[in-house]
Amino acid sequence: MSADITEMILDDHDWFRRQFLHLADLREQPEEAEKVWDSLAVQLEIHASAEEQHFYPSMARRADDEEASATEDAIGDHDEIRAGTEKARAATVGSQEWWDAIDETDKANNHHMAEEESDDLAPFRRVTSLAFRQELGAKFEQFKVEHAEGRGLSFEQKDAEEYVEAVTS
Repeated sequence: MSADITEMILDDHDWFRRQFLHLADLREQPEEAEKVWDSLAVQLEIHASAEEQHFYPSMARRADDEEASATEDAIGDHDEIRAGTEKARAATVGSQEWWDAIDETDKANNHHMAEEESDDLAPFRRVTSLAFRQELGAKFEQFKVEHAEGRGLSFEQKDAEEYVEAVTS
C-alpha cells in the first residue's frame, strides 16, 4: 500500500525543519554546513518539483477559484525558496552572504510549510479519498526516485499564473 501524499509532504517538512536546525548548529563549521546545505537545497527542489508535478495540479483541478489562488500562491512560495537557494549557490560558502541566503530560504520555507499545512493539506484531505491520495503518493515517491540528487530538474523559477493556467486547462 502506498503512502498518502499529504503524509509524505508532512514527513518532508519535518526533515526540512530538522536540517535547518542542524545548520544553525554548524555556524562555526562551514565545511560541515556546506554538506548539509547542499543536500538540503537539492531536497527542497525535488520536493517542490514533485508537488508541482503531482499535488498542486490535483488540488487546483478539484477546487474552486480560491484553491487555484492557493496553488498560485504556493508556486510563488516555491520560487522564493528557489531564489534563496540560488543566492546561497552564488555566495562564498561560510560567508555572511551565504548564511543570509540560507536564513532567507529557511524563512521562505517555513512560511510556505505553515500555509501549506493549514490551508492546502487539510482541505485537500477532506475532499479527496484515501485511495486517491495514495495513488498520488506513489507518483510523488516515484518522481523523487527518478529525480534523486536533482537529476533532470531545472531548479528554475516558474511563472505562477502560467503554471495554474496550464494545470487547470
